[in-house]
Amino acid sequence: MAARIQPLEDTEVSADIKQRFKTAEERGAPNSMLLRILAHNPDTLRMFYDSWEAIFYHGIVDHGLKEIVRVRMARVRGCGY
Repeated sequence: MAARIQPLEDTEVSADIKQRFKTAEERGAPNSMLLRILAHNPDTLRMFYDSWEAIFYHGIVDHGLKEIVRVRMARVRGCGY
């Protein structure tokens, strides 16, 4: 079995990263487990999260396109979304 990167707990990260976890968990996106794994490299997490925030929460991408992306992602993963 391949090695897995363990997600970090709140106690292992800075306050700003912890806040990103909290916000993602409240919104349901981006996936908080992904953030907890990216947190091994805080700069990477910040770049990913800030891009996500700009695209999905500050109107850079049209809402209709976001819905198309969500449906496509669900289908690719075999989710019944």
